Amino acid sequence: MKAQFTVEGKLTTKNGAIVAASVYVENSNNGVVTNEQGFYKITSNEAKFILVASAIGYQSKKISVNFNEGDTNSKILDLYLEELIESLNEIIIIDQQSGLTRQTPYAVTAIDMTTLQSQFNPGGLAASITDLPGVSGATLGTGIVKPFIRGLGFSRVVTIFQNNKLENHQWGQDHGLGLNNLGVKRVDVVKGPASILYGSGAIGGVLLVKDNDFYLNSKNLSGNFGASFNSNSLGYRNFLSLGQSFNNNMFLAIDAAIENHADYKDGNNRIIGNSRFNNQNVRIHTGIEGDKFKNKLSFTYLNQNLGIIEDGELDKTLATTRNDRKMQLPYQKVTDYLVSYSQETFHDTFQTFLHASYHYNDRSEIEEDFDEVDLGINQHHTFISGRISLTPTNNYKHSFGFQGGFIKTLNKTEAQEILIPDANTFDIGAYYLGSKKLDKVFLQAGLRFDYRKTTAFADRDLLIDYGFILPGNPSNRQLSTDFNGFTGSLGATFTLNKVSNLKVNLSSGFRAPDLAELFSNGPHPGTNRFEVGNVNFEREQSLQTDVSYALKLEKFELGASVYFNSISNYIFFTNTGSVRPEDGLQIWEFQQQNANLYGTEWQVKYTFSEQLNANATAALVRGTTNNFKDNLTFIPADNYSLSLNYLPNFIKDLQLETNIAHFSNQNRPGFNEIATPAYTLLNLGITKNFEFGNNKLTASVRANNLLNETYVDHLSILRAFNIPNPGRTFLLMLTYNF
Repeated sequence: MKAQFTVEGKLTTKNGAIVAASVYVENSNNGVVTNEQGFYKITSNEAKFILVASAIGYQSKKISVNFNEGDTNSKILDLYLEELIESLNEIIIIDQQSGLTRQTPYAVTAIDMTTLQSQFNPGGLAASITDLPGVSGATLGTGIVKPFIRGLGFSRVVTIFQNNKLENHQWGQDHGLGLNNLGVKRVDVVKGPASILYGSGAIGGVLLVKDNDFYLNSKNLSGNFGASFNSNSLGYRNFLSLGQSFNNNMFLAIDAAIENHADYKDGNNRIIGNSRFNNQNVRIHTGIEGDKFKNKLSFTYLNQNLGIIEDGELDKTLATTRNDRKMQLPYQKVTDYLVSYSQETFHDTFQTFLHASYHYNDRSEIEEDFDEVDLGINQHHTFISGRISLTPTNNYKHSFGFQGGFIKTLNKTEAQEILIPDANTFDIGAYYLGSKKLDKVFLQAGLRFDYRKTTAFADRDLLIDYGFILPGNPSNRQLSTDFNGFTGSLGATFTLNKVSNLKVNLSSGFRAPDLAELFSNGPHPGTNRFEVGNVNFEREQSLQTDVSYALKLEKFELGASVYFNSISNYIFFTNTGSVRPEDGLQIWEFQQQNANLYGTEWQVKYTFSEQLNANATAALVRGTTNNFKDNLTFIPADNYSLSLNYLPNFIKDLQLETNIAHFSNQNRPGFNEIATPAYTLLNLGITKNFEFGNNKLTASVRANNLLNETYVDHLSILRAFNIPNPGRTFLLMLTYNF
């Protein structure tokens, strides 16, 4: 049997470990990727070979490896990669669907979802990205978090997951995204209007969710499994990821997780009743990863049971025993099935991208009895998109794309209450995006046309018997609305020198009103509201000016941006002050007027040494009606944070981190809001890697809200009832990587 030779070690840079870097034997298919702690392990049948390490944004490194006679068959080889200063302007595609690159004048930031801090977060993906300046989350307990970008959220932020445009969370501020961070590598956040590329809903920004395709560079079965524990909610999460790429360029991978939480405690150690939740998640991927052709077929299943914290929780709690995990009334039961197929082809003169997906969302809100569904809706969403990009000539690049979707929404026959009618929504949009690369200027411009038609139906026996009435009470019990128009963008990225650039962008965006805003006419289970829409709404139209500056030196990095966003026909939700005499429900209705949002974001990084670095951020956003007199709702408090990351050289593979985040008074409440006081959170973390056989075991402990602060975040859905956020939380995690 031929001898095998093993090389293993860790890839680092001045900021710590490099995750998902490629390490391979030159001129072979033998390669692996580094894990969450930067470790790699590779085996060769040859005693002499060239080892190559590469990662986006870093200078590749080649090392000659020689196993001489008499040597052991194993070597430790730690590698340090230098950052590429030019990576500020590197042409890297961050979204295959649209062809969006890092050079775009849009303000784009990313967060690594493979870090243990992200994996710890019980709020999942949406809660993890709130570490980015300008990004926040509207919460309903710990299990439901909806992302906000620069003061805009709900159906004003588009989420692209498996290249599918998610449409399952548009109606209702108490509905989650319908995905978590299982099998996700990172999230690229596009801040500001991006409707030219993603259509209706991208008026506030876009979340581009990227899968963790660690298996593409591994010819052997690889992956990880582990468990985490949350002391506050007594929650646990077990997870597993496996994958392999075969010699015929095919790959197969699976991710699975199960998570379960009891009720959480606030800073006064008071149990917040019915904040419990659980979920089960499975993802499967297969496809081909070739040089000229790539495709991927994915399936995701997510089942969630989410307790609904009631308005009067502080007066009459639903809390039972400390470790009670059994679902109680009221709660949401949500199941998602998503099948998606994407492919890319590469030719001498052009590239293509095609995508098709089907998403089924089954939602039930159960309030009065476990055997009854108070509000139940099924949604079927078919989505397609395509793009052709011509190979750049004379530094010109042209891309043409389209997107289309059909959404069928049906009330369940067993539903006791009806908030919105049955409906069909048809979307189609086409765009052109062009760019020109000059000596030190990258110009980008685009134009898009969209058409959306929504037809509401109240002609089923279910809706007739219930007495649901469409606006105007049409005789055929059907009503259609349509929205169409153009959006555009124009921007430039100026390369000031090797270490800095300036981005200037002018973008328009739009959002067609969703079903709830147009046709709501009923009670919303789990609340004390009777909600009323307005079929005469115009589509929201925004125009944003954005200026961003980036500086990247050897030890110092700076990022800053300012923006102003003018929105016509902004839709908001407000209490009319009236009460229905027949049931005592408060009447809430959607209204519309012009609005302005503006603000600034800052991020500073400094590397003291290879062992110590610091990161500081700040974000301020203001939102008012166009006369600057009335404040908008869900505008986050001014916030500042400082993080320190320390890698002591006296203890191998140990990492220490601390974070202090301050949130100022939010004394600019919007319609029906109350002001929220300032608070400061202290978080600490420690991570240690251990050799476990030929692989690695990672153990981590993290303390969130270490000082046990009692606070209410201004974006909490429950702030009107003064229900606090979680108190001190210790998080434990073990991960085995192989």
